[in-house]
Amino acid sequence: MAGRRQEDQRRQTRTSGEGTQAHTALPIVSPERILQTDGSMGAARVLAVGVQLGIFTHIAAGQTAVAEIARSAQASERGIRMLLNALVSLQFLTKAQDTYALTPVAAEFLVRGRPFYLGQIMEGDWMWESWGHLADAVRTGQSFRHVDSTPAAAEPFFRAYIPMLYVINLPGARRAAQVLVGHGVPADGLRVLEIGCGSAVWSIAIAEAAGPTTRVTAQDFPGVLELTRDYVRRHGVEPQYDFLPGDQRQVPLGTDQFDLAILARYVHELAAPAACDLFRRVFVALKRGGRIAVADLMPNNERTAPPGPLLFALRMLLHTAEGDAYTPAEYTRWLESVGFTDITITPDMGTDVPLIVGVKP
Repeated sequence: MAGRRQEDQRRQTRTSGEGTQAHTALPIVSPERILQTDGSMGAARVLAVGVQLGIFTHIAAGQTAVAEIARSAQASERGIRMLLNALVSLQFLTKAQDTYALTPVAAEFLVRGRPFYLGQIMEGDWMWESWGHLADAVRTGQSFRHVDSTPAAAEPFFRAYIPMLYVINLPGARRAAQVLVGHGVPADGLRVLEIGCGSAVWSIAIAEAAGPTTRVTAQDFPGVLELTRDYVRRHGVEPQYDFLPGDQRQVPLGTDQFDLAILARYVHELAAPAACDLFRRVFVALKRGGRIAVADLMPNNERTAPPGPLLFALRMLLHTAEGDAYTPAEYTRWLESVGFTDITITPDMGTDVPLIVGVKP
């Protein structure tokens, strides 16, 4: 009996040791991706608060010490010191002893009043509020805030968002213009329609590339077109523009009028039936041989990557009744269904923004 008890005790010791080893062994993969993703929320918030407190604008104006910046921002020195150091770690500021300076990217895009200022969308907390309701939106399939339901809802949102879209889309718009104008310009100039134009950055690039005989009809909500006029004036192409106010889902587009129709960063707001209806109306508005050009954030056809468009799809869940980020295959199928032919896809009109072109035969 004594021998059996000793054997049982040895067995329990071995089992206990094995359990301890199992619990203390290193995991087989690193949690770094989880930690980075979770931490990115804090980094984004640090940048937003830096914009909201005018940190970059104050430094550009010559306040470079903690006490000076805190005074200008009407904030505590303790809090400002911590915020500044975090912004240094994120490479938006540099630090030499106790003074701070802007990095080139902050100087270009984060100083209020400069031509390419991107801070408008971060100056309020509406986006943070929306993402805070993501779980409810996923559970119900219903948006938190419809930004496209009526002109009254859409115009304030897009007037805040358009300056950022102008900056991030300008390089891609100029690349798209090279593709589209490269097909040649009629002797009497191109007749161009831009739907949901916003800043009209995409058609502005066409007007500049194709020359003064090009005429553009820029369509959007009336309150948005007030801002559009500022951008076409800034580029010196206002004499080439006509303006078509109204809801792009309903406004008449005419028949056989245009050589080129541009729908850039807009179709994601629509459900598939509404997108096809719009493509059908554009088809009617184009001359024979006219082209439709669609540029938008698009995931791959399997909807597995890249992350930008797939995260953007969730933004559409939060802010629209039926919007989504659609794939190149979906756009191709819809365009062909209303009669467009010779569909071509050109990548790299911006990050995850290809250009899809179809022809009216």
